[in-house]
Amino acid sequence: MANEINVRELVLETLTDIDRGNKNASEAISGTLRNYQYMSKQDRSFYTRLCEGTLEYRIQLDYIINQVSKTPVNKCKPYIRNLLRMSLYQIRYMDAVPAEAACNEAVKLAKKKGFQQLSGFVNGVLRNLVRKQDIIEFPKRQENLPAYLSITYSMPEWLVQQFLSWYSEELVEQLLQAFLKEAPLTVRVNLTRTDKESVREALLEEGIKVEDGSYTENTLRLSDINYMKRIKPFRQGLITVQDESSVLQGCLLQPKSGDLILDICAAPGGKSLHAAEKNSSGMVIARDLSEAKTERIEENIERMQYENVKVEVWDALKPDKSLLHQVDIVMADVPCSGLGVIGRKPDIKYHVNKEQLSELQDLQRNILKVATQYVKKGGYFVYSTCTINPGENEEQATWLEQQGFTPVDITALLPEKLVVQVKEQPGTCLEKGYCTLLPGQQDCDGFFFALFRME
Repeated sequence: MANEINVRELVLETLTDIDRGNKNASEAISGTLRNYQYMSKQDRSFYTRLCEGTLEYRIQLDYIINQVSKTPVNKCKPYIRNLLRMSLYQIRYMDAVPAEAACNEAVKLAKKKGFQQLSGFVNGVLRNLVRKQDIIEFPKRQENLPAYLSITYSMPEWLVQQFLSWYSEELVEQLLQAFLKEAPLTVRVNLTRTDKESVREALLEEGIKVEDGSYTENTLRLSDINYMKRIKPFRQGLITVQDESSVLQGCLLQPKSGDLILDICAAPGGKSLHAAEKNSSGMVIARDLSEAKTERIEENIERMQYENVKVEVWDALKPDKSLLHQVDIVMADVPCSGLGVIGRKPDIKYHVNKEQLSELQDLQRNILKVATQYVKKGGYFVYSTCTINPGENEEQATWLEQQGFTPVDITALLPEKLVVQVKEQPGTCLEKGYCTLLPGQQDCDGFFFALFRME
């Protein structure tokens, strides 16, 4: 059956779904892999690479296509523009795919999708691209740095300018390069039920390549995976997918016996379950806005067999009088722009805008005004995001300090290897309790965390 699947057609459908706004990239790609989970490993790999690569390089691909096409990409029908993008990506970035094959398959797909009259246009544009792509000129760095970085690294120009306002030119270029590299799949080992070496052996037996995490003792990095949910240690709840940036946030948690921990924006539950593991004699309340979100947390709890987590549907903007000044540790991993995980979720860069950055800061502040009320005297507040925007990060940390929270020096709580890397890094002051992780500088997603104590 797998041999009958036209993988390029699946890619085209996925990209068009994303382009039309029907699904985000993660939902669309994972949904297809789930529906076609018995595709061969090679086909799954080809599908994933072509989907993700076309999305990552979309700005650059459109720029190149527009140099040879009489019809601008944004004026093409969705199927046609995505067919051109994915075909150019194969020609430009997939050495194992002959250019002739990419062109021929595109023409076949155009006809199959009912665009017989446009198949000549597709053929002409692609063959022109094969001939001319290496001589197409990009913006000159010395004449227009934001435009050069935008096209070279396929990032919206306004966002490049935003990055340059926050960080140095050298750091920004390293950041953009890192976003285009394949993001590793990291898992956290469930130490309540197993140990890392036992998990490593079980994964190796399934033909999976396993490496240690870069910073933390309880993580492993996996490659050569076919389908995560078919991996025995995953099904048994011995591991959970969690990037090391998120695991590092858990290093800030130092619960005492019997502590109550509240995670106010918990889905899908990775941080809550890590907290439960560290707080084995206490309780963790994991909350999120909707049943759809809390169901994901409950699925992970059931799979991993944690018994000290209580899941509740609750709007973080709504005060809970029963918990006022009652919680030992409050965790607030708030909604954010997600700019730190563009390497893992490339469609973020096409949807976020300047106005949203400001709106998110206001939303975060409103959540913090409620969440900080739950911390008891002597308790702790952990703030985190998966963005690298100082407005969503350091500025919120400064506000928390202004509300009477005392920053906690986190130097001794973090792995020494990480401390050495970040101590002179923009967006980080370990003595004042906060740290920004930057792709291209750290071997993980972009992330921010901060620790405060209520005196």
